[in-house]
Amino acid sequence: MPDNATRNLTKSEIQSFLKSGLIIGLGPTKCLVAWGDFKKSTKPSGDGMQFFVPDFYLEEQKPWLFFAHTVVTDRQALLVELEAEAQPPKLELKWKQPKFQDFKSKFELIQKEIKKGELRKAVPVVFERSTGTMTLAMRASILKSLLKNAIKPNPYGFWTPEEGVMGATPEILFTYNARNNELETMALAGTRTSEREKKDTLANDPKEMFEHDLVIQGLKEKLTKLGELQVSPTYVWDLGMISHLRTDMSVELKLKLSPEKIFTEMCALLHPTAALGVAPNKADWRFLKTCDGAEQRGHFGAPFGVLSPNGKSIVLVAIRNIQWHEDQLTVGTGCGVVAQSELPNEWQELEVKRQAVHALLEL
Repeated sequence: MPDNATRNLTKSEIQSFLKSGLIIGLGPTKCLVAWGDFKKSTKPSGDGMQFFVPDFYLEEQKPWLFFAHTVVTDRQALLVELEAEAQPPKLELKWKQPKFQDFKSKFELIQKEIKKGELRKAVPVVFERSTGTMTLAMRASILKSLLKNAIKPNPYGFWTPEEGVMGATPEILFTYNARNNELETMALAGTRTSEREKKDTLANDPKEMFEHDLVIQGLKEKLTKLGELQVSPTYVWDLGMISHLRTDMSVELKLKLSPEKIFTEMCALLHPTAALGVAPNKADWRFLKTCDGAEQRGHFGAPFGVLSPNGKSIVLVAIRNIQWHEDQLTVGTGCGVVAQSELPNEWQELEVKRQAVHALLEL
């Protein structure tokens, strides 16, 4: 059976998968998983299943990964196998919360740039931190939680014995199908607890709609030159604990390029959207490095994707995750700051998103 055929993993394969592996969700019932020896490359090779896992600022020298083994597997069967590996008690993590004063400084810096007319929106990020070792049992436990709890969001992750990232994101940067040369993407911005949404909808909030519209306009500017663009009405997407404003977009590309070329050019064109970057498009999104200071985003908000030999691609936006390097663990959250933003409300939004990540991963 070829490695890209659908099958379940054996016990020994699960154990190898937990040491060095990768996962990306393919709808509610299937997952693409990879494990074993892997190599890194500066570019796609055009051979086999290829994974793109850069950092947020696209500074990773070799962001392409090629694994020895790759299969599509049944999500429920994988969950059952992981439950057996997650039996030992996992480490109780003690989280150090981000400092309000640090976020306030980022918020004020962005507002200063907005008042100068340089920006209309920017997305600062804060991290909560803990120390501990991400054991194989912990990896199995977090993966089990992702597969169990991520019904609408896409689970994803990549890890080695020393470091990794695991999460489930509601946001897709793009999907591409070479068969019909169609690219699909979404604008996803505007956040509210689902409990509050039932009483006070995002759709009636001028600030949230303005923030969301900036993402829509940014994507339209980038996509209209590529082909005839189809844009859905904006709607509220309920993800359980929190809800977002969402607008879907699709375009049949006029470009006649290889799937590898389409993949790399669309990542460069679309990352980051104004949902994780800045608006307008003409502004330099690497301004966010000024906000970050010495803080490292790592994979938070970065593209996370797979390029298949059959010409299909999916690239996620790596949010709602936990990252680790050796004995340091982080959970990052971001929020969109516009002129109408109020500091206490944005700080509260960050807290709501952290709670959602902890619930998702059962941390």
